[in-house]
Amino acid sequence: MANAEQYRATFELVDVDGDGFISPGELKSLMRALGQEISDTRAVEVVVAADANRDGKISLEEFAVLMERGVA
Repeated sequence: MANAEQYRATFELVDVDGDGFISPGELKSLMRALGQEISDTRAVEVVVAADANRDGKISLEEFAVLMERGVA
């Protein structure tokens, strides 16, 4: 498993509303900031793929795994 703590600062920047999770909208904003426009559908697909516990959002631990694999 990826070391979640090494991604905490990035996660907190992406988690704009501060709820401790990344939503599809927040993921889309991250990708835009990285210069990669993705569709709403693709953002949802990435969240679903990363969402190990199926709660509809990405936790820090899930984000770390996603970052290790590469986003979108």
